Amino acid sequence: MTLERLGHVAGIVRSGAWLDSRRVRAYGLILFAVEVAAMVFLAAGQHGLIVPLDHPVSGGFSSFYAAGSLAHQGTPALAYDLAAHRRAEEMIYGAPGANYYFFFYPPVLLLACAALAALPYPVAFAVWAVGQAALYLGGIRAIVGRGGALVPYAAFPAGVISFALGQNALLTGALFAGGTVLLDRGRPFLAGLALGCLCYKPHFGILIPVALIAGGHWRAVAGAAAAVAALAGATVAAFGWDIWPAYVHLFADAAPRTFETGRVPYSAMVSPFGSVLLVGGAKPLAYAVQAVATLAAAVTVAVIWRATPRTAPRSVALIAGTLVSVPVILFYDLLPAAVCIAWLARDARDGGWLPWEKAFIIAIAILSLGGRGLAVAAAVPYGPVVGFGLLAMAWRRARHGQSRQWHPDLAPVYKS
Repeated sequence: MTLERLGHVAGIVRSGAWLDSRRVRAYGLILFAVEVAAMVFLAAGQHGLIVPLDHPVSGGFSSFYAAGSLAHQGTPALAYDLAAHRRAEEMIYGAPGANYYFFFYPPVLLLACAALAALPYPVAFAVWAVGQAALYLGGIRAIVGRGGALVPYAAFPAGVISFALGQNALLTGALFAGGTVLLDRGRPFLAGLALGCLCYKPHFGILIPVALIAGGHWRAVAGAAAAVAALAGATVAAFGWDIWPAYVHLFADAAPRTFETGRVPYSAMVSPFGSVLLVGGAKPLAYAVQAVATLAAAVTVAVIWRATPRTAPRSVALIAGTLVSVPVILFYDLLPAAVCIAWLARDARDGGWLPWEKAFIIAIAILSLGGRGLAVAAAVPYGPVVGFGLLAMAWRRARHGQSRQWHPDLAPVYKS
């Protein structure tokens, strides 16, 4: 291939003009069909319909259901007893030997788990997975508007994986989407309530105070504080005071040993911390790298939220910065990156796409789909590329708006 031809190809990729809405919908439908077929195949394998199984194969939802069962039986503190929780998971499948999924979540999530445990397991799984998906897609629709295509966001690989495993990434994405949309629509207290609900997975709220304070959204800060206080109070009312010491003891004792020693594979972790461990780095180095990454992300988020009033770069910065800042984040937890893409698409509708943005978005989707395999096969970390890349896109968007002398009073009105 000649240099001239290479330059031509690079120009096409740089502009992203080839990736129009028609192609996005078509590629999204193809990817979604392939993912659904893969889910059906894996589900059949999990139930021994392809080859006989020596032992049951569990999914991530079994951890939530087991914890909820213990709470539903009147022994909520046992959800934070590893032996009791393991036995509860084994009872779901009626036999020992299934993969064990830890439950390191605060009692806030136990409220939902206890309600789900009142239902038969298949029904509870459906309610959990479908309910999250509906909230997530509703949040995306609120961002991109009724004219936007939802198929590419439904097909985002991390979301499909989370749905299939019964994990909670769709809920995380829905809360980020809802909180940022409500802030954009001038409802800061409600936005804070939505963002405050991320306390069910508290490490994902690490940069929310940084962003809201830097942006001067004090009513949103009050809303977030109210949500946390209300949910914490509800757990005490439902489970008693002792539930919180039980959680803190387990988290402080067992969680570090679980994630530092490889009991959760390093290839499944997509944080700077996990990436250092994946390539053979020592734990002190991993913690140091994570600390630097978290500080850099916090500073970037604060600067962007202070420098521009525009919701799109602010939202992308907050979510991307969170993906970088969280030391324990697994491959399916990259789903909020799809919310970032929705905000970028919304912003591009008014001001156009910047060079290389569409190419990087395609790269994010590919990494979300195949990055885990690359990490397993060749110990190549990929997660921080997604977070830092989106953070850089937020920075570019914020500066691009300033260069156009963007002013909120002159902005086009958005109606969903």
